[in-house]
Amino acid sequence: MQSRSSPQCKWFDTLKYVQVPGDMTSMKEMIHRCLSLGLTLSVMFAGNARARRMAAQVNVPKKEPIPLPLPPPPPTVMPERPALTSFSGTVVRHGSRFALREIDGDLYALDSTGLAWPFEGEEVLISGYLNPDSGLLHICAIEEVEDLRAEAV
Repeated sequence: MQSRSSPQCKWFDTLKYVQVPGDMTSMKEMIHRCLSLGLTLSVMFAGNARARRMAAQVNVPKKEPIPLPLPPPPPTVMPERPALTSFSGTVVRHGSRFALREIDGDLYALDSTGLAWPFEGEEVLISGYLNPDSGLLHICAIEEVEDLRAEAV
């Protein structure tokens, strides 16, 4: 038999104190180290951020607020519409839009396709106004001329 003082026994005794990777004590130590490191780093960052904030408050001079410019006053006078005028003629298609062709041949583009399309090819009386900037005839009311003749009789 071998005695305890033999070299093989000493090797066996040292194996008891070697930690293997799956050992619970090594896991606990690793968790303890990670938590300690995390806590230390968070305290350091929090202290550094607080120190920067304090330094920024001390070094920044007080600025006077810059007043915003006043908005322009609203227009007091409403733009006037041109006078309401009556136009008579035939509703014709002019490209993708409709137009009013008067008896003397003048052609006025109509602003409302929805109001004009039921009267395409018909003689109509339009109450509206001519926009001088765009050249469009704004329709306020549109009536077929035959309906007006029937009412007059």
